[in-house]
Amino acid sequence: MAPQIAPYGQWTSPLTAERLSTDSVSLHEVAVDESTGAIYSIECRPTEDGRFVIVQHLNGERRDVLPREFSAHAMVQELGGGSIAVRHDGRILFADENSCSIYLLNPVTAQAELIHPAEQGMRYADFSSHPTTPQWILAIKEDHREATPETQATHVHNMLVAIDLDAGKEVTIAQGDDFYSHPKFDPSGRYVSWIQWSHPDMPWTGTVLYVAEWQEGALTNVTRIAGKMQEESIAQPKWGLDGLLYFVSDRTGFWQLYSFRPADAHVRALVLEGLEQSDFAVAEWELGSSTYISLDETTLLAAVVTRATSKTVLINTTTCTATDLHLPYVDIGTRANGVHRVSKNSFAIVSSTTTAPQELSLITLTATTPTRTTLTSTAPFTIPETYISQCEEITVPGEHPIYSFYFPPRNPNFEATPNTLPPLLVYVHGGPNSSTTPALNLEIQYWTTRGFAVLAVNYTGSTGFGRAYRERLSGNWGVTDVADTVNTVKYLSTLNLINKTKVGIFGGSAGGYLTLQALHLYPDVWAAGISSYGISDVRALQADSYKFESQDVDRLLLSTTAVEEREQELRNRSPCYFAERMTAPLLLLQGTVDMVVPVAQARMMADAMRAKGRIAEVVEFEGEGHGWHGQKAIFESFTRKEEWWVRYLS
Repeated sequence: MAPQIAPYGQWTSPLTAERLSTDSVSLHEVAVDESTGAIYSIECRPTEDGRFVIVQHLNGERRDVLPREFSAHAMVQELGGGSIAVRHDGRILFADENSCSIYLLNPVTAQAELIHPAEQGMRYADFSSHPTTPQWILAIKEDHREATPETQATHVHNMLVAIDLDAGKEVTIAQGDDFYSHPKFDPSGRYVSWIQWSHPDMPWTGTVLYVAEWQEGALTNVTRIAGKMQEESIAQPKWGLDGLLYFVSDRTGFWQLYSFRPADAHVRALVLEGLEQSDFAVAEWELGSSTYISLDETTLLAAVVTRATSKTVLINTTTCTATDLHLPYVDIGTRANGVHRVSKNSFAIVSSTTTAPQELSLITLTATTPTRTTLTSTAPFTIPETYISQCEEITVPGEHPIYSFYFPPRNPNFEATPNTLPPLLVYVHGGPNSSTTPALNLEIQYWTTRGFAVLAVNYTGSTGFGRAYRERLSGNWGVTDVADTVNTVKYLSTLNLINKTKVGIFGGSAGGYLTLQALHLYPDVWAAGISSYGISDVRALQADSYKFESQDVDRLLLSTTAVEEREQELRNRSPCYFAERMTAPLLLLQGTVDMVVPVAQARMMADAMRAKGRIAEVVEFEGEGHGWHGQKAIFESFTRKEEWWVRYLS
């Protein structure tokens, strides 16, 4: 059958809002019982009101092992992560989302036992079980008892604790800094390692790595290994099977691998030829990141990121050589994605390819080519490759190049009206210190199969390009990133790839803020915009911000501003004060219980636009937070966005 002729943006797609809200899930964390080979994943299911379910993958079968009354999702730092850990006896430690208590799950019987109740206002995450005396576990504890919505930035307290499950005793073993992560016992149980940092740092601007000796509920000989406030970011300390502590540091300008030998405190850089300007870690927005693992006494398996695109390599730690496994995964390390050891010759991986959405797979290393076994996919339906738009990397040349990925419209059943160019949707990621990748993204494909082109911009500040690229945004948030986005759109126009009169911009969180800034700073570029939980008044955000990011606004907005000009600059960077400049219609999507960007931010932006006679609509999702988990919200988000783009761009 010949393709149907239809205008760009009005094609019929097999990717429907109903399918994406009912047939898809999101993957969040993975833990492995290496004694049995059982792999445990956490799935967030829209059809169960966004419940986080623990699923066991063993011997080719999968089954739910978490009782229905629980949701395995830790809420330390609000954004999650570090929710589960497998003990050496095969039982699973998990934090329950509703009670915040710690439970022990028997995966054989699918029964959960309360082992450490959380007082009201307490949260726990990032567990590590002692290898020989499992009654002891390490955890990050976050105390909200003194906090109110107005004081959550200053009255939430974090610490590292050791819990004796047999005695019901909890001991604080590290405190005084604002944040802690990655507490780990070494394989012998003799040492403990962890990271800590304080405001105004974020995990990717400056953290410090410590090692101490474990003495049955106490730490002795605490030693600072690496890291420096505002200068050096340490990520993912992990004990290797050779007894060394491995970690990642960006002291060279890129997140590179190092090892520490406790016996003589020797630190060694693992310099891998050709990968010196690549990253072996990512910005740690959530707890529990895992972009590398120890497979045996001389081998690491690692994801290495170059220009926001990852590949998987085996590293010989003796010779400092890396071998590319040529696996198709391109976004390892992005949020929940990562690698996890199963045995000396196999590992689990959560990632996406350019033609398949995020999946959990088992990789077995052989003498020739690694074998892949897909255990679960976030989209258990087939997308024919004839529908999939694969991206082209676009680099805008200049003193500071700008990087992006361009996804053209693609649908085998349609051809565009002759002599027309496609409307463009510009996707700007959140963070802002995050990134977008060339991996298949179902939302991007939702638009390209309907006849829209999509441009995903890795503006200044994005990760995956080294420390200097992300640090250049400090003091320039809402200015340089916006200019980068506009310059990329203009560059695309010179390539005759898009209809420059039909350009929309959308993003969530920091991407929502960038959207709002772009609409008033460059009003002639945009035909419409959609902001999801975006920031409209940065001063108001500072007043009721949550702890994790509460001082990052200063770094991003004011680090180059004189003290006497700070108040005026906060106003200058707040788009709600410039509604009269916004000529493009704006749709705002917002969760009512968002603790990161409160719902008031969307409401004040819409009010400001309406007061100036502009078009602004707000859609509030009851009970949703910083992103959508429930079926109803996901469905309505897609349908409202589609209606908006069709109305104003097609």
